[in-house]
Amino acid sequence: MLGGHGPEQMDMEKRLLLAMVLSMAVLLLTPYLYQRFSPDPVPNLPSENAQEEVKHQNSRNENFASPALQERVPGKSPKVDTLLNPTAGRSRTIRIENDDMVLTWNSEGARLESVRLKGYGDELGNPVELLPQDISDSLPRPLQLSLDDEDLDLELAGALFEVQGALGGLAQAPAEVTFTYRSQHLQIEERVSVPREGHLVTIQARVELGGRPIAYSVFLGPGIGQVDSNVPATNDFMAPSLAYYSGGSVERHEVGDLTEGARRIETSADWVAVDSKYFTYLLFAPNEIRAARLGTVSSQQGDESEKDERVLLVGGAEFKGDARYSLFLGPKNQEVLAMVDSSLPALIDYGWFDVLVRPLIYCLRLSYSYVGNYGLSIIILTFLINLALFPVRYKQIVSMKKMSELQPKIRSMQDRYKRMKRDDPRRQQQQAEMMGIYKQHGVNPLGGCLPLVFQMPFLFAFYRMLDSSIELRGAPFVGWIQDLSRHDP
Repeated sequence: MLGGHGPEQMDMEKRLLLAMVLSMAVLLLTPYLYQRFSPDPVPNLPSENAQEEVKHQNSRNENFASPALQERVPGKSPKVDTLLNPTAGRSRTIRIENDDMVLTWNSEGARLESVRLKGYGDELGNPVELLPQDISDSLPRPLQLSLDDEDLDLELAGALFEVQGALGGLAQAPAEVTFTYRSQHLQIEERVSVPREGHLVTIQARVELGGRPIAYSVFLGPGIGQVDSNVPATNDFMAPSLAYYSGGSVERHEVGDLTEGARRIETSADWVAVDSKYFTYLLFAPNEIRAARLGTVSSQQGDESEKDERVLLVGGAEFKGDARYSLFLGPKNQEVLAMVDSSLPALIDYGWFDVLVRPLIYCLRLSYSYVGNYGLSIIILTFLINLALFPVRYKQIVSMKKMSELQPKIRSMQDRYKRMKRDDPRRQQQQAEMMGIYKQHGVNPLGGCLPLVFQMPFLFAFYRMLDSSIELRGAPFVGWIQDLSRHDP
C-alpha cells in the first residue's frame, strides 16, 4: 500500500531511535564518569632534596635569599580554579653558541650557568668565563626567577623546564630557545633569542598564575668571574660591584656597602648590572624594571678541612608581569656598550676625571687606527699631551730659572735676619723685604707650583685611562711586553 509502513521499516526506525538515545547517553555521561573515577594530574613538584636546598639557602643567606624576600608574606598560594596540564621536563644542559660567546643553560630553573667569551682569553689561553663556577649549589644563578609567594618560590626552585629549539641540547646562533614550565596553576614561558654575533641576548618572559600575569624577579649573580682556586689570579674581575642606572646617573654598591643586609631600591631603573674592572653582565629593560635589589650571599669552597668562605654580590630586577628584557654579557668597551644603548658607557667608571679620560681614550683609539699598536699609540698620545701643555711647562721653567738667579740675594737677606731673636720686631721686615725682591725682578713665588697644579689633572686622567681601558688588555707592544694592562714582568 502506498504511504504505508511495513514491519521491516518500523523495526529499522526503532533501532535508529535506540542508537540515537544511546549515543546521547554516552556523550553526556562520559565527562562525569571521567571526572569521578580518573585521578587528578600530578604536578611537577620539586624533589625533597631540592626543597631542602632552598630551605638551606634561605637560612644561610637571609639577607638575600631572593629579590623579594623582605616583602614576602608566608602563606599558601592563591586559590585558583583553572587547572593546567603539567609539563614533564627533565634535567638537561643546553648550549647556545654564536660568533662571540658560548652560553650554557640548565633546564632546572631555566638558569644560566656559564658564559665563555671567545674574543678574550684567560691566563691558560681559554675563553674567559664570565660566571663563577665553583660556588655553593644552594645559591641562585643568573636569570633564575623568584616569586613573592613562598610556596610557589619553593616549587620553582626545583622546576624542570621543557626545552624547545635546541636539538640534542645544542643550538647554533641565530637561535631561539623556549623554556616552558607548568604546574596545576603556575605557567612560565621564557623565549631566549641569541643573534649570530654580539654579546646581547633577548628574553621574552611570561609568568602567569591561574591564567593571570603576576609579578616576579630575575636574579643576577652571585658574583662575577671565575673564582675557582685552581685558576691563576687575574685582575679582570677586580673591584666587583652592583650598579643600576636611573634618572640619568649610575649608582654603585660594593660588598662593604651592603654589610647591613639587602637593599630594595624603589626606582624605575633602565638596567641593573653585576660589574667588575673589565667585564660585566647586566639586565637591560628601560621602563620595565620596577625595582632593583642589591645584596650579598656567602659561598663555601673547598673540602671540609679547608673551607674558604666567599662573600659574593647578588642583584635582582623586579617586573610587574609579562616583560621583554635584554642581557648584555661581555667586555666594558665603550663602542660595544654604546651599540646596545647610549646609557651603557656610563657603566665604565673613570672617577673624578671622567671628563678628561673619555677624550683621551678617543685620541688613543684614533692613533691606534693609524699605527695598529697600542704601545706606539700611548707614546704618540704622551707626546701630544706634552705638546699641548708646553706653554704651561715653559712658564714653569722660566719661573724656576728666575728663582734660581735670585737665590744668592735671598740667601744673603736670610743670613742678616737669622741672628736676630724670634721676638725681635725687625724680623717682621724679613717677609716684606723678600716680597720686594720678587717684585723688583718680576718673579712670582708661586710661578713654579701653579703650572704643576694645572698639569696634575691631565696626569691623573692619563693614568686612569691606562688602568681602565679594556683595549689595552692583552695588547702587545714589543718583545717581552705582550700585555699592556699588566706590570712589566
